[in-house]
Amino acid sequence: MKIIVAGGTGLIGSALLKRLAGKNDVVILTRRAEEAHRQFEGAGFHILDWNQPKEQLVAALDKSDALINLSGAGIADFRWTDKRKAALLKSRIEPIRKLTHLMREANLRIGMIIQASAIGFYGHHHEKLFTETDDQGNGYLAGLTAEWEAAAQSLKAFTNRLVLIRTGVVLSSDGGALKPMMLPFRFFLGGKIGSGRQWVSWIDIEDQIEAMLFLLKNNSTEGVYNLTAPQAVRQSELAFAIGKAMKRLSWIPVPAFALKLMLGQMADEMLLKGAAVKPDRLLQAGFQFQSPDIHTALNHVIGYPKK
Repeated sequence: MKIIVAGGTGLIGSALLKRLAGKNDVVILTRRAEEAHRQFEGAGFHILDWNQPKEQLVAALDKSDALINLSGAGIADFRWTDKRKAALLKSRIEPIRKLTHLMREANLRIGMIIQASAIGFYGHHHEKLFTETDDQGNGYLAGLTAEWEAAAQSLKAFTNRLVLIRTGVVLSSDGGALKPMMLPFRFFLGGKIGSGRQWVSWIDIEDQIEAMLFLLKNNSTEGVYNLTAPQAVRQSELAFAIGKAMKRLSWIPVPAFALKLMLGQMADEMLLKGAAVKPDRLLQAGFQFQSPDIHTALNHVIGYPKK
């Protein structure tokens, strides 16, 4: 297959590209071409910067079987100032607009498109269980994700099927949210965050990649899919499971007010609130999770002590 991957240098993109290497004709579109060349040296990928001449970009897109667009700046990389919020939106919307413009001008069609999104769409709730049929929730993340998905609808005109993947908290030893969660446990200072009652909807990185490949190859899949494990956990359960996997106690809580002082709105929406999200459509399509529960996932991902 000829597969275009836009935004392939992040956590999910890097893991996906490792799986695609050697088996497919892969083109990477990225704002970080030099980094991509270093990261994927010898993998045989064709790497293009978004600022390449239009003719080269069109040639790369032409006769493609699939486009996987993972573009978007890291949501938790920096504090959410007004400037940062503008950058987060721009980094998600501009690649979609550029792709749409290129395909329209060159009259291109791509077999299928996978467009990244996030479970932030559902907002936060203490008790409700969210599935793909639920509407947009409340808060900044819900609004950002809704704008992201609305922009992605323009891709429908250029493909036979568009799949939107709303991803949860990805658990990986290579980066993402888990590494900073593990840090206090290394010094025997781990514990729940705030009340610990907030939901965390998570997914093992291996299941994330397998689910994306499943959706890529399954011609009957289309529309929105939640990419989370079947069992969301309370944050206190997650903290306990991290401690257990690392052979550490989970006993020192992190006070909510301290996080709000340091991170402001980001702490409130990403750490102190959450939502229980279920991958209904993925399960109905027949996908089987390798790590359906948090203890299996953390034993796999952490493997502590790491060999």
